[in-house]
Amino acid sequence: MTRKLYHQNQYQRAFSSVVVEATEIDGKPAVILEQTAFYPTSGGQPHDTGTLNGVPVIDVIEDDQQQILHLLAQPLRTGSVEGHINWEQRFEYMQQHTGQHLLSQAFIQICNAETLSFHLGEESSTIDLNTPGIKPETLIAVESLANRIIYENRDVLAHIVTKEELDRFPVRKLPTVDENIRILEIKDFDYSPCGGTHCSKTGEIGVIKITKAENYKGGTRIHFLCGARAVRDYQQKTTVMRQLSEIMSSGESDLPANVQKLQDDAKNLRREYHYLTQQLLEYEAKILAAERERCGEISVLIRIFENRNPKDLKILAAKVLEQSPDTVVLFGAKFEGKASLLFQRSETLSFHIGQLMKTACAIINGRGGGQPQQAQGGGTDTGKLEEALHQARKALIASTSRH
Repeated sequence: MTRKLYHQNQYQRAFSSVVVEATEIDGKPAVILEQTAFYPTSGGQPHDTGTLNGVPVIDVIEDDQQQILHLLAQPLRTGSVEGHINWEQRFEYMQQHTGQHLLSQAFIQICNAETLSFHLGEESSTIDLNTPGIKPETLIAVESLANRIIYENRDVLAHIVTKEELDRFPVRKLPTVDENIRILEIKDFDYSPCGGTHCSKTGEIGVIKITKAENYKGGTRIHFLCGARAVRDYQQKTTVMRQLSEIMSSGESDLPANVQKLQDDAKNLRREYHYLTQQLLEYEAKILAAERERCGEISVLIRIFENRNPKDLKILAAKVLEQSPDTVVLFGAKFEGKASLLFQRSETLSFHIGQLMKTACAIINGRGGGQPQQAQGGGTDTGKLEEALHQARKALIASTSRH
């Protein structure tokens, strides 16, 4: 069993030890030490990082025999070692984990919502509750209670007890072990079995901020930040709010109403733009319909457009055909550096226009196809659009003359 220095003094940043075994895990070098300050991944809390004799520790695992294995970036010689943990990361984890205990108890007291699981992430932490649909005002009450306990700077104590002694503590969940049970107490507030690293005073947490609540597996997932993480988040959001206030030329409290007005105005403008676009396409279709070329029994309209997207081409072609019986539309466009084609015929005609599309696409180094009445395609050679439409026209006349 490895001696766990982090349970004796969670503030210890450096330590001396001896390698008792060198091994490999999944092809990576690993060592077991006589004692260690490195916390292994457990109970929702990630492992510590740092170095052993200058070699980076990339993972820390506790096995079934309570031996702690340190996975290393490179092999380490046996003998004595000097270990250094990443203190900034360790303290941030301590803030988040202690804050989680506060939040979990606060949710029980405010809305009787129990914590099912906890995850301490690289940027944010979460707790999953067994209660769905927690209201915003409840979240505020929970957050306020947790922060009040922080301001009171209560003691955070660890007790090692037997199974028989467990009744002395009003734990909010039962332990998963039967001996050497470690109970974390937040003075007169929360009692919970836990083997993680925590602050010794609630004041060290600094502040707790709930950032998001979402439905999750029939309950609620709470995202939260503590301490330095919450401060960084507040700094970032303050910067964003200041920038938005400057852009909108308004105070922060007026931003929601002003943004809503922007959305409403944008919605009205989109509606007006759509109406005017349809009117313009209608007008353009009338002009184009008058410019059709008569080829035997059918009329043909050929056009090349600059910067017209395929969606507009489809609408324009449909509007031309609405007022032009027995007509074939052969449209080409240069859009975003590529060539696009749209061919469409009146329902009164019977040939398959997709065959014309294949002929044209081969010329512009592209491909396409479609239904008997309409076909689309595209290619990379915009310089050959005119030739592609010319060849499609020739194939069309040849096809219709055979009928």
